[in-house]
Amino acid sequence: MKQWAIRCLFMCLLGLLVLPSLFTIAHSQDSTEPENRPISLVADSVQFDPKTGVLIATGNVQVFRGTQVLATQRVVYDQRNKRLSVPGPLTLTDGADIVTRAQGAELDSDMRNGLIKGAELLIQQQLQLVSHQMHRQDGKFKVLDKVVATGCHICAKNPIPFWQIRARRVIHDEEARRLYFENATVDLLGIPVFYAPNLRVPDPSVRRATGFLVPKVSTSNTLGYGIEVPYYWTLGDHADLTLTTRAFTKGSFLLNPIYRREVKRGRFEIDGHFTLADSLTNNNTRSSLSANGLFQLDREIELEFDIEVASDDDFRDDYGIGTDNQDRLTSFVTLRRTRKNSFVSVSSSYIQSLRANEIDTEIPLVLPEIYGRKTWVDPVLNGKIGITAQSVTLLRENNSEFSRIGFVADWQKDWVLKNGLIVGAYTGLAGNSYYTQNIAGVVDGSVSELVPTAALDLRWPLSRQNGRVSHVIEPRIQLVWSPDDARANSNKDSVQVEFEETNLFSINRFPGFDASERGLRANIGVSYTRYNPQGWTYGITLGRVLRAENLNQFGVGTGLDGTNSDYVSAINVSFNDQFDFVNRTLFDDDFSVGKNEMQLSMNFDRVATQASYVWLEQDVVAGASDRTHEASIAVQYQRNDYWTYSGKWRQNLESGSSTSGEFGIRYENECVAVNLSYSLQFEGSGIVHPTREFGLTVELAGLGNKKRNKKYAHRCAALNG
Repeated sequence: MKQWAIRCLFMCLLGLLVLPSLFTIAHSQDSTEPENRPISLVADSVQFDPKTGVLIATGNVQVFRGTQVLATQRVVYDQRNKRLSVPGPLTLTDGADIVTRAQGAELDSDMRNGLIKGAELLIQQQLQLVSHQMHRQDGKFKVLDKVVATGCHICAKNPIPFWQIRARRVIHDEEARRLYFENATVDLLGIPVFYAPNLRVPDPSVRRATGFLVPKVSTSNTLGYGIEVPYYWTLGDHADLTLTTRAFTKGSFLLNPIYRREVKRGRFEIDGHFTLADSLTNNNTRSSLSANGLFQLDREIELEFDIEVASDDDFRDDYGIGTDNQDRLTSFVTLRRTRKNSFVSVSSSYIQSLRANEIDTEIPLVLPEIYGRKTWVDPVLNGKIGITAQSVTLLRENNSEFSRIGFVADWQKDWVLKNGLIVGAYTGLAGNSYYTQNIAGVVDGSVSELVPTAALDLRWPLSRQNGRVSHVIEPRIQLVWSPDDARANSNKDSVQVEFEETNLFSINRFPGFDASERGLRANIGVSYTRYNPQGWTYGITLGRVLRAENLNQFGVGTGLDGTNSDYVSAINVSFNDQFDFVNRTLFDDDFSVGKNEMQLSMNFDRVATQASYVWLEQDVVAGASDRTHEASIAVQYQRNDYWTYSGKWRQNLESGSSTSGEFGIRYENECVAVNLSYSLQFEGSGIVHPTREFGLTVELAGLGNKKRNKKYAHRCAALNG
């Protein structure tokens, strides 16, 4: 079943990859500038000798040709030989992208050819090249001799830039937007670290260009020293391919191709990892694949897919692929349409488990799942009428099958009385028909049922103004009735139930269609909120569920078991976007806590913090009977505009062991960004091989499409960490 499911999803992916060929891709057309443009001249004084044909302009001279502007104090123009001589300092700008400063120049009348002495070339306000002299050729090429290039600001107190490239010659191809270095030496802090006889890089005006991207070096206790070298290909205006080679000293070697493409009606991406050698196992052909896409089809229909598969349970953890603590890989294909009063979706999905206690053959393939809902306005009472239709089929390798088809018809309306009391009414009828075959503990065959539900909701929001501060208190009671009879169908989508303040006033707290709350019950609670226009907001909610009879629908640990549920409470405090605190608790009549969750987020000036705390007597959501008790914290401190420190830690408080940790230091100025990272994965996180990994990346601004951070403009940065 697992192999069949994966093949099925791969066929879906293959079909989706063919879709772009059905769409028309728009291509941009470049317009070329005419070679012959008129020249204009502005100056304080102009003298012309008709006998020699020489024009001399002095004082604030500006020469205009197309997008080029030459500014200087003196220009000599030989009309007969069509030569333009600039004997003193000059500035030549070409649009907003290229600025040249020099000590003098000899140019032709079109300023397309000539010699510029002591040239300093600035491209896109990012990369500066200083040369002994520069030759302009055909208005397309600049040839610079004895060159020093850097993206750093050079100041009197910091004359040595963080990085620079020294070259015998540099050719700037303006049409191709490429820079070609000959006999190039790369210096870091004045120390030569790399030499290349020939080096080609895109100029900073290029948004996408084929070539090497920033490499990353690392060291790990399980893999040894490693290096990642990505190479990027542009495949037209709407597609690209990145191939990253990962090599480690203990013998592992991986390839990571990433293909991305945008089409007229959508986009898709394929990300693969393949080992050519593996030092952690005896299998040299381990792999994983991630693919996702989204397409806008006709009639407001969206097509979305996401495929996640791996060759084994540990491959992604071993090589740090995907998100942390990802223990299930979900693949799906969905067609959906969303309109103002309706929603329809058709999907198929498959889950590959990476958990040691789960068997893939016991996880069903969903083929298909259909859901639709449409609402109307009640023409008589002005309420809302809704119809929901749904169907699902689950298939397993042992030829077991579970199918359900059903509907929900409901009507609801709210009335606001003169005293502010809000009265709500709900009535609904749900019908489902089930077919089961070869499922353990379930009789083969069909079963159908109808479940009516009615509810009355009373809310009374009371508000008081105290100066500029508003206080709102809202008591609420919701009476719900449905038959007491237990349902005879198999429950597949409502096994795990979570009780919190967000579903305190839900008519049905089961998440799916296979189970529904039964009997007469009252959901009661009260909430208080304080609003301050200066930004502070406080809120508290407290409530519980009271039942006429315990029907044993909910398990121990959910907080919903028994005749009366546990109390559910929530406290929240926030201040604009800078501070947010939420605490959720479940406790019984004896104040014994079954769940306590806390989340904290702070962002003040240069410090950002996120923290969480979880206590679960039984983790019924994850389907575990063990107690969960853990905490995590993440802190980022920006010491100044250049240095940033970060750290993350996750601790299992029940066992007293650490789960994971990550620390980082980032230095960034106008021309370089350096990232140091140190990550830890312990046995408590569930991985097979606990790891310690150190990583380093260095990004040079001004080379390729790495843009200079604008906040560092016109500054001279010091390494004062």
